[in-house]
Amino acid sequence: MSADMPPQDPGRSPGRDRKHFERRRKAALAGLHLPTEQELLEGMPFLGDDIQQDMQAFAERLMPRLRRRADHPHVAAVVNGLEQLTVCAGADEVRALMDVLDDAKASLPQGVRSWRLRCRIYLAHLGDPRAVLALARDTVLMAITLESYPSERATALKMVKATLGWLFFATSDPEYAYLGREIRPPCRGEAATMVDRFGQLLIEFVEHQALLTMTDGAATASGQLPASQPAKSPGCLSPTGRSEVAMSTSAVIFTHVGNANTGEGKKVVKELEGLTGNALPLVPVPDLKAARAALRAEFPYAADVIDEVLRDVALRSHVQIRPTILVGTPGCGKSRFATRLLKVLNLPHDMIPCGGVSDGTFAGTPRRWSTGEPSLPFALITRYKAAGPGAILDEIEKVGTSRHNGQAHDALLAFLERETASRFHDPYVQAPCGLSYVTWLMTANSLEGLSAPLRDRCRVLPFPEPGRDHLPILSRRIISDILAEQGLDHRWGSPLDGIEMEAVAKAWPGGSLRKLRSVIEVVLASRDVRH
Repeated sequence: MSADMPPQDPGRSPGRDRKHFERRRKAALAGLHLPTEQELLEGMPFLGDDIQQDMQAFAERLMPRLRRRADHPHVAAVVNGLEQLTVCAGADEVRALMDVLDDAKASLPQGVRSWRLRCRIYLAHLGDPRAVLALARDTVLMAITLESYPSERATALKMVKATLGWLFFATSDPEYAYLGREIRPPCRGEAATMVDRFGQLLIEFVEHQALLTMTDGAATASGQLPASQPAKSPGCLSPTGRSEVAMSTSAVIFTHVGNANTGEGKKVVKELEGLTGNALPLVPVPDLKAARAALRAEFPYAADVIDEVLRDVALRSHVQIRPTILVGTPGCGKSRFATRLLKVLNLPHDMIPCGGVSDGTFAGTPRRWSTGEPSLPFALITRYKAAGPGAILDEIEKVGTSRHNGQAHDALLAFLERETASRFHDPYVQAPCGLSYVTWLMTANSLEGLSAPLRDRCRVLPFPEPGRDHLPILSRRIISDILAEQGLDHRWGSPLDGIEMEAVAKAWPGGSLRKLRSVIEVVLASRDVRH
């Protein structure tokens, strides 16, 4: 059933509905019933409790209907995509089917929306993060539709629980989701169980918090409990159904050094003394309201970018931002924004200029060479003794394109996927390292020169240009920067007066902050001449 379709039987009673669902669940486990999309979202297992068996049965049921129209090239492509599901299909085959379904939707019979929804369900269970988020959207839309039918309120609640579960599943971190076990993507069949538990625990969490709020309010009013006494937290959630005391604030990055008995290995062991096998801290999420206000005060023209980036942090137990490329014209302030963003979030970080980088040293070099060194993220982790520092790669589009000694874009790819970064085999340490907590921010003047695999692994955010309407705020900040560079207190500098502001506005129509700074420097110099 599509997310925007009404329920097929709105008159069914909740009790009868539960019995009906249970019968069909048992039939699905026995391999006798192919679950519908809504049933899968409600928590019913795949056919035979096997995603491959489910995909095969779905494809074999659909293909005969479409082969009658296989003379149409788009429909023939869909049939070919379905045939791929009848063998050992993976995420790539399902994505390919979704693509051809999009191309052929005008030539297909009704039901194509539900077929695409089923593909998203498959992809979510196969670990595709975009499909997980899309599935959360679909389930909440379905819940809204079901809510309008009184007899379907119980099913709507299941959809809400599924939405919460998928959202939490999409934003949870490996060490948190698996409670210290080996970091890996979920096995087939685990996702449904984890989503159900996450959703139920989140509902209980919200109910518990609401109860605490009402209890604290009543107790404070009666004088039984001081208003400053903190309420006990129900703890964080885990796929095992246990309530933990607090969310994870640290992580073990590596457990051993490979070939530790060699001369080079002993040197590395000594360098990493005190870090091997020990948990390193993750930066806790600061007051995001204050962070947002500080960034908007400094970058008023980038409000949408600020909100988009801070959304990454809001649902986490620690500071981390997904791999992001800020693309904007030269001088628009994107590099400064990246630096200020991580500083406001208290995240230790380095900025690495990429102009002229012409090899793959970001991924590290083997210790057997005299120039051996660890990968960039590992070096940041050991330097700051933090599990999730930040790396700002400035002007990423300007790296060299030669692959003679490796290429920087290629070297970065392993760090931008959580699965590969969580077990990256560092050539200097010669052991797997958990580098998936590192925040990667990149700046670029354009997307030209960026490889397709790199773009595919990153969120691309256009960074806007400042305009004349932002001049009062920007001029005050630039004057403060100039005074700070001269070793003077910012209180020594007065803001631009009306005549000066008018002169600057005529010389600077908007755009590059470098040009604006040059204009303001001329104005400040003219003050010295006048005095």
